[in-house]
Amino acid sequence: MKITKRIISFLIVALLVAATLPVSAFADQANTPKEEVVYVNLNADGSVKEIYVVNIFELDADGKVIDYGEYESLRNMTATDEIGYSGNKITVDAKAGKLYYEGKLKSNVIPWNISIRYYMDGTEYTAKDIAGKSGDLKITLTITKNEECEGNFFEGYALQTTLSLDTEKCTDIKTENATVANVGKNKQLTYTVLPGKGADIEITAKVKDFRMGGISLNGVRLKLNIEIGEDKIDSVISQVIGSIGNLDGDSIMQLVTGAEQLHDATTTLKDNVGALHAGVGSLTNGMGTLNSGLATLDGKTKELMDGAYSVFKALCQVAQTTLNQSLSENGMATVTLTPENYQKVVADVLKKLDKDNVYDIAYKKALQQVTEQVEARANELYAGYIESIADSVYETYIRSQADSIYKTFVTQEITRQLVANGFSKEYVESYLLTDSGKTSINYTVNQLTAEQKEQILIGALATLTDDQKAQIRAGAVASLTEDQKKQIKQGYIDQTMKSEEITKQINAAVSSAVSSAVKGVTELKGQLDNYSLFYEGLKSYTDGVGEAANGAATIKINMDTLYANVGKLNTGVGDLNDATGKLNEGVSGIVGGNTDEETGEEKDEDVSASIKDTVKEQIDNIIGSISGGNTEIGSFVSQENENVNAVQFVIKAEGVNILPPTVDSTTTEVKLTFWQKLLRLFGLY
Repeated sequence: MKITKRIISFLIVALLVAATLPVSAFADQANTPKEEVVYVNLNADGSVKEIYVVNIFELDADGKVIDYGEYESLRNMTATDEIGYSGNKITVDAKAGKLYYEGKLKSNVIPWNISIRYYMDGTEYTAKDIAGKSGDLKITLTITKNEECEGNFFEGYALQTTLSLDTEKCTDIKTENATVANVGKNKQLTYTVLPGKGADIEITAKVKDFRMGGISLNGVRLKLNIEIGEDKIDSVISQVIGSIGNLDGDSIMQLVTGAEQLHDATTTLKDNVGALHAGVGSLTNGMGTLNSGLATLDGKTKELMDGAYSVFKALCQVAQTTLNQSLSENGMATVTLTPENYQKVVADVLKKLDKDNVYDIAYKKALQQVTEQVEARANELYAGYIESIADSVYETYIRSQADSIYKTFVTQEITRQLVANGFSKEYVESYLLTDSGKTSINYTVNQLTAEQKEQILIGALATLTDDQKAQIRAGAVASLTEDQKKQIKQGYIDQTMKSEEITKQINAAVSSAVSSAVKGVTELKGQLDNYSLFYEGLKSYTDGVGEAANGAATIKINMDTLYANVGKLNTGVGDLNDATGKLNEGVSGIVGGNTDEETGEEKDEDVSASIKDTVKEQIDNIIGSISGGNTEIGSFVSQENENVNAVQFVIKAEGVNILPPTVDSTTTEVKLTFWQKLLRLFGLY
């Protein structure tokens, strides 16, 4: 057991060291006919944008290289020699030494499904949209097997995943299962995903003006190179067996008896745990039946509550119609009643039924009716008002025409006197139209005394005919201003509202409304209160059923968990029983040596060798599960490439950055060197 623990500890240390080494440390640098370095550019969400493969050949002499693959484009990275490409066959006439050529694959399928998602304050954003935001950041990185990819790369390759967060923009960084390192002002997080395993990585932080560089993933074969120390293991096992052999008879018998008793005890424990497992299973099935029944009942209670609530709403609507009719008749505002608000609304209505409040409402209603009546008879009221002050209107009109009346009177008087003195009427009328005649009229008017003028006006007023008076009144109505009309209407309204008739009507309405409305509203509220009491009782019942159903569901979940755990315990006890059985057999075998107790003949089985083989096998299994074992790896590009010694994956996902402003297309393009172009190709420049 100590040896196993030491081996596991050594493996853990090796993995930690491996997680901090560059990718190239894992690559087998032995001379081979071909190596493949697969460069994968990912979009910010983890989807594959494009795949480039750099194929590396080591030639001992000048010759032709033959390779296979489905490429969109090819480029010789070593020399200018032309690359032949027909179908899926690539040929290159190359010189001795290293040959590199690059190809862009037609397919975008890789061994891993990679998903990268960004959240800020609980809301998911794309990498483009989350750039520059501040708040609580969450990044999730999910890695699973891509079933569409051929080959054993998922089972045989580890993924070293690395990302960096700027500590000036990101604080309170939290994650699990990461190797954390400070690189300048950045916090570097490194995760190692073992062969055949996926990953669900979550990173949280508080960020301001968030930005982040790309995420790097390197796929490599783990080369642990652990020295098992077989000689030492053999030595320890031999010492144990030898020590047992040196025990005296009583000690040996105690050892044998103890091993037998231990096996018997674990056998009994196995039987009892098996019975417990069966009992818990029966109890779990019973709880499942109870849970199902309560769940069915709980489902029916919702229908029951929905129906009861519909009835409650209908009662509220009926009460609302009745109440609003009464309120409208008494000039009060209508209301809306629901099961949730009816108590408060009805209480407010009762408050408004106070006598003073009802009087105000009745008065306003009467005022509104009187105002409407006055507006309907407005023209009639204007004429009536003028009629009531007719004498004043006539006098005002006569005085407004004073100068004309004076001239008319003087003209008539001059005409009368001249005709009396012998002049013809026609001559006089012609004369008065001349300038001399007009001068005579004006002169005479100016000679009139105030008393004479007043007498003239009184005479004109007395001689008005009924038609003239009607015309004067009509003119007075037409000349009323809006303010005058408003005053006339308001006078009629005030006069009507102060009348004994209206006052009696208002008082009678108040008395009737207060008594009948209060009684009616109180009765409506009582009816709704009675149903509300029933509804709340029904709700308490259904809530109890719901709680029972939830409780049963919780117990069922716990029982399922208990059953599963007891099942694991049963399996574990079974394994323990098997182990104690092997221990019992082993002790008996060691104590008995290689001689059969019944026949006395030498056994063919070497017990010591068997134990050693078992220990070594277990150690090999542990190392294999971590490193990917002896999984055979072929070409990533094409199965026709059988002579491939090494394949390495270099994967890069876009980061989170604010896009720069669009550059004018007329800007002179900067010329790059060959290596700068190569770096830019993989998003590194």
